[in-house]
Amino acid sequence: MKERRVLVITHGRFGEELVKSVEMIMGPQDYITAMGLLPGQSVDDLRERAFEALAKNDADGVDTIVCCDLFGGSPSNVALSCLGKSDCKVMLGANMPMLVQLVQDIHDTEDLDGLVSAGAQAGRDGVIVKDRATLLGKK
Repeated sequence: MKERRVLVITHGRFGEELVKSVEMIMGPQDYITAMGLLPGQSVDDLRERAFEALAKNDADGVDTIVCCDLFGGSPSNVALSCLGKSDCKVMLGANMPMLVQLVQDIHDTEDLDGLVSAGAQAGRDGVIVKDRATLLGKK
């Protein structure tokens, strides 16, 4: 099975902190790189950093899964531009359940499409709304 790496691209330091939080649960993950668009930083700088990470992964012969926080912002424009540089997978709407699922299955799931589909489903399933009535079982 081909090695996989995850590139997390977000607004600010959200991605870095998301990875740290996942590592609290799943342990250190040396195949995840996080980068964010910081105040005063240009989108071109972020894009250049992302392309450098992709080029390294491609040179190493590994698959890259790009996870981005939000569709429609500058980080997602960078994430989507990665598709023009590499045959990677891009997941938009990254959250902790999504990343935990990817980490859990990244070395065990042969099919890359199945891996990203499971990660996307975990991200969707991880959004749960509760109120007092549902919490107390009255709905």
